[in-house]
Amino acid sequence: MQNVRTSTYIMGYGGAILLILGLTAAGYLLIQDPNSFVRRLWARYEAALETEARFQLWKTTGARIARTQLGIVLFIMGVAFVSRDWLLWAIVPLFMLAPWFYIRSEHFRRVERIELMLDGWLLLVANALKASPSLGEAIANSARLVRPPISEEVDLVIKEVKLGTPLDQALLNMSSRIGSRLVSGALATLLVGRQTGGDLPQILEQSAATLREMQRLEGVVRTKTAEGKMQAFVLAVVPFVLVGGFYYLDPTYMSPLFETGLGNALLVVAVILWFSAIIAARRILNVDI
Repeated sequence: MQNVRTSTYIMGYGGAILLILGLTAAGYLLIQDPNSFVRRLWARYEAALETEARFQLWKTTGARIARTQLGIVLFIMGVAFVSRDWLLWAIVPLFMLAPWFYIRSEHFRRVERIELMLDGWLLLVANALKASPSLGEAIANSARLVRPPISEEVDLVIKEVKLGTPLDQALLNMSSRIGSRLVSGALATLLVGRQTGGDLPQILEQSAATLREMQRLEGVVRTKTAEGKMQAFVLAVVPFVLVGGFYYLDPTYMSPLFETGLGNALLVVAVILWFSAIIAARRILNVDI
């Protein structure tokens, strides 16, 4: 009887080791093959991070951010496998997705700051044009009078012009780089006024006044929807807080949810309903002016 148990343990551990080695070999082959879908997805992710790093002027690269994130995720997965703690496995998706969402939130925050400074920059350019008829000189003079982040974007325009890029193309590159409707509209107005030979300072002053009014309306909308957004955030976080609290009080309390078929089915339904509620709340609260 003892020999049977010993052989069973040996076969079980041997099978687990072979499974781990097989998965490791498969993962290694997928990573080494430059045409595999894993490498393509990874290259696409690094390119997206590189674009964000350049836009936000970080002193790092997308590849370095991605490799650091991968190292942290693999470390947590290794600790979870050794400790057999399901809670660590539950936070693995958090470390996989949270960095990207943080970077995107920083992207939108930078764009929002640029939009808030846009009307002031247009007024500076309009006043500079009254003293100098050259749009390039007016933009160069305005760069020294505004604060980051819009001063950084204007400085990039000036550098592109110095390297031989036409001013119109440099402004279009700025519009494409920021990806804001307000910035694109303001720069389009600037370029059209320049090409049609109109009263450019007056056009810019009117554009700045229009932007201030749009920002005022957006502020009213944000104020009206702030309470609903906070309620949606609380409702999205509460399930995780409750599950963590129950697990802390009694680790076996949540076991039927993860160890039985009915519990797994209920968990899948709960996750689907949670995602549906989040998407519905975002659509309801996403008011466009």
